[in-house]
Amino acid sequence: MEKRSSGKLHAAQVPGKQEASTRQVSQPHKKPKAEAAAGAMEAVTVTSTRRATSIMRVPVSVAAYNQAYLDMKGAKTIQDVLRFTPGLTFDPTSKTPVVRGLASSAGSATTGIYLDDTPIQIRNLGFSAENTVPQLFDMERVEVLRGPQGTLFGAGAEGGAVRYITPAPNLHKYTSYARADVSASQYGAPTYDLGVALGGPIIKDKLAFRVSAERQGQGGYIDHLDYRTGKKTDKNTNNDDVNVFRGSVLVKPIENLSITPSIMYQQRLVGDSDTYFAGLSNPGKSEYRTNSPEYQQNTDRFYLPSLNIKYDIGNVSLISNTAYLHRNNITGYNGTLYQLSYYNEFLDGSSPYYPLLTQQGINPNTPYYYGPSRVLNQQRNFTEEFRVQSRNPVANRLMWVAGVYYQNDKQMSSEQLQEPNANALTQALFDMSASDFWGGWPNAGQNAYINQTRATDEQVAVFANATVEIIKGLKFDAGVRYANANYHFHNFADGSHNGDRTTASGQITENPVTPKFTLSYQIDRHSMVYAGWGKGWRVGGANAPVPQLLCQNDLNNFGMTSAPSKYKSDTVKSWEVGSKNQFFHNRLQISGSLYYINWSNIQQNAYLPGCGVQYTTNLGEAVSKGFDLQATLYPFDGLSIDTTLGYTDAHYTKNAYVGTNQNGLLARKGDTLGTPGWTYSLGVQYNIPKNIISIGHGQLYVRTDYQYISRPSGTTPIRDSETLMYNSGYYLTQAQHYLTLRVGARFNNNMNLSFYVNNLPNLHPMVTSSNEVQGSLLQLNSTMRPRYAGVLLTYNR
Repeated sequence: MEKRSSGKLHAAQVPGKQEASTRQVSQPHKKPKAEAAAGAMEAVTVTSTRRATSIMRVPVSVAAYNQAYLDMKGAKTIQDVLRFTPGLTFDPTSKTPVVRGLASSAGSATTGIYLDDTPIQIRNLGFSAENTVPQLFDMERVEVLRGPQGTLFGAGAEGGAVRYITPAPNLHKYTSYARADVSASQYGAPTYDLGVALGGPIIKDKLAFRVSAERQGQGGYIDHLDYRTGKKTDKNTNNDDVNVFRGSVLVKPIENLSITPSIMYQQRLVGDSDTYFAGLSNPGKSEYRTNSPEYQQNTDRFYLPSLNIKYDIGNVSLISNTAYLHRNNITGYNGTLYQLSYYNEFLDGSSPYYPLLTQQGINPNTPYYYGPSRVLNQQRNFTEEFRVQSRNPVANRLMWVAGVYYQNDKQMSSEQLQEPNANALTQALFDMSASDFWGGWPNAGQNAYINQTRATDEQVAVFANATVEIIKGLKFDAGVRYANANYHFHNFADGSHNGDRTTASGQITENPVTPKFTLSYQIDRHSMVYAGWGKGWRVGGANAPVPQLLCQNDLNNFGMTSAPSKYKSDTVKSWEVGSKNQFFHNRLQISGSLYYINWSNIQQNAYLPGCGVQYTTNLGEAVSKGFDLQATLYPFDGLSIDTTLGYTDAHYTKNAYVGTNQNGLLARKGDTLGTPGWTYSLGVQYNIPKNIISIGHGQLYVRTDYQYISRPSGTTPIRDSETLMYNSGYYLTQAQHYLTLRVGARFNNNMNLSFYVNNLPNLHPMVTSSNEVQGSLLQLNSTMRPRYAGVLLTYNR
């Protein structure tokens, strides 16, 4: 069935007719069945179990949203989706979606990120590894799978997975989708988003194509000042420009064989960081400023060619997916502030330059200083999955899938820090050259710090999953995955800040097993309950040695002779119970689940405070427990209400120490993982009857959406004064309230024109807050985008 013809809204439970949602050969267009009652709902189809299943019949906690629903919510990236998805948050530093509170800035990924069947998540290698953030344009749907998904989706999905599913070419009819979105704000630069998609048969039933392209220019709202004069030098610098192209061809040479080569390209250019200097800014008036001479630009480019082959033999499907990810991400941190905070430690109140960093930014008395950083992360990932699965139940009771998986991920991380003005600064501050300050290091400042790591993750896995219907309605699902995972790296470091030129290499091999079991009971065709247990993991790794000369005192203090050369995989064990229900002739749908997760041997960064160096190791245990609830109500024709509620309590269950003694407390029992405790969303839409307001073939509507994200509950290790990581300048982020209003009209069920206002009350909560080092007066914050209004036109045929 063609997916886009109706143009209706579909989330996990959203009013509308069922849509086929599997990225396989499109079937001849069929007339949809009549609804059970006017305004009734049928659930969308998802492929979270590797086969197309109604979301209300799959015993997994999953949310799914199609393109029409994402457009109506104004969602352009996964950062927007988290506002109305319980159990999902986002780490802005690593650009990582976080499921059920399992977040870590060290080691391998905790959340699987998939473009169709291809994993694209990045390992935390080196400094500032960021995931790419695909645009939500021309998507068949986005799926958020909560809980460990390692049995079918492999390592890195121990908290859950986010899947971006793209539409397949249609062999039977031409379809198109277009979007034009223009918005403006009195507090920043305007934004535009233009995209078009087109596809259809070249040779009917044999050959089809689909292509799409999008261009987005998101305006910034943060201004730059000269720290010496206080004058504005640039405005709206944190712009975000994106170009996307996707193309695919579907070939069906014989009846049961389909071949789909495709390619996706995305380029994202960010002009500057979203952080502003708190002492220079006035959020109440939407005035956000920085006086750093450095622009934290971010360039992220990737292309992803893939080849999907599917062949049906009787009751069996053979499926192969081959893909290669080529990605370059150039970013950096604010090296200027980082370096000034370090030099400030050698000054006292008698210096005319103290402090180098004030509450308003860089001290205007400081000689001009510029210390740029450059961080390059490259991914060259090859994946191949071949699986065999049943098409229909064997003996009307058994469905199964089995497969093999190969992955070869090559990643390179390169960090460079330079100080072209180092001599002028050290002469003014300390009356000595930069070379003398750094102990006679030649060319000090030109290459202050260089660190490059090349790593390879190679994995071979086999997996199988079976679902058997024991008695009518009662099903038992069991799966297991066995993997052979190898990781090795080579590291080179140099520069005055490193203390010496070093090289290192390391490797680790592991053979994890990840089982999963689920028991479900379909009470009737409207209600299901289920209970499940599963295990998840993420692959271990190896460390470059810490500089002995710089860090020996720390190592001695923590009872260590050296830092560990490798770290092992960590694991989660998850228990979950849930239900999915439809009431009142499908006018009300409710899905909910309760979960409890044990997280053991957590991969974490261990910090050595004396030398400012960190390494990755296995430390501590934690639990994450909570619930997620989603409901959609259609009380009468024309009115729809969708709501979600989520709660997460993720905290350490015992003290975690660096080293062999109790001198280095990294996290204390009861410290939280920094996840917001509560999330809530409410969306209300009313379609105005034509006998009240008529606009020809159009249907007027009004919609409002409200989303709430609470502040993180409890005390995190960085806010715990007893831990090594304590920093009084890291403030707890504030609760977020986000309100939107939209008025629009649909024409002929395929064109939608709406006017909207986002962040209607123009709130400015502190979303992130930090300083460079403990004791620094300069506070760097970020907030929501200031209020903006726009017009959105979509066409879907």
